[in-house]
Amino acid sequence: MIRRKLRSWFPSPESIRDHRWLRWCAPVLAHPRLWHLHRRAVASGVAIGLVTGLIPGPVQMLAAAIIAIPLRANIPAAVFTTLYTNPFTFVPLYILAYNIGRLVTPDAAPLVLPPDLGWSVGELLRIGPTLYAWIGSMGHTLLIGLAIQCAFFAAGGYALTMIAWRAIVTWAWRTRRERRAKAAR
Repeated sequence: MIRRKLRSWFPSPESIRDHRWLRWCAPVLAHPRLWHLHRRAVASGVAIGLVTGLIPGPVQMLAAAIIAIPLRANIPAAVFTTLYTNPFTFVPLYILAYNIGRLVTPDAAPLVLPPDLGWSVGELLRIGPTLYAWIGSMGHTLLIGLAIQCAFFAAGGYALTMIAWRAIVTWAWRTRRERRAKAAR
């Protein structure tokens, strides 16, 4: 039931391979494991999406798809999982990464919060460069914290996906067995 619902939500592999901008890489995208809803492929896709979701900028989904191809992970799962970062969660995730990095690097400076930006057109145009300057000011402490955070997110996402998949399959088996036992009576 869940697979059917997921298949209806995701685009078909044929529609992606036949897209005019993606025809040149159709042989690479033809591998069935990139689209199959198998627990290991989906769990790998979730782990990849959680790691690439922390990349600043608009290339998160593209990076998730590119990394998923050689690792034979599920591309839709990898791309969809990157959506956990958005303008509201990006700054708290980076603050968490900086604080994790401060635990490892004792010489790190205290955290300076990003500057407040107004809602005028000029301020909205400055938000990108201002956030990149703020991220750059945190230096190696942020990079170490991001590496640790990425490792934990990837391992946790992979493990939680495998556990949830197993729980759903076990529940479906039990439900099916109970239904068959009732029908046999």
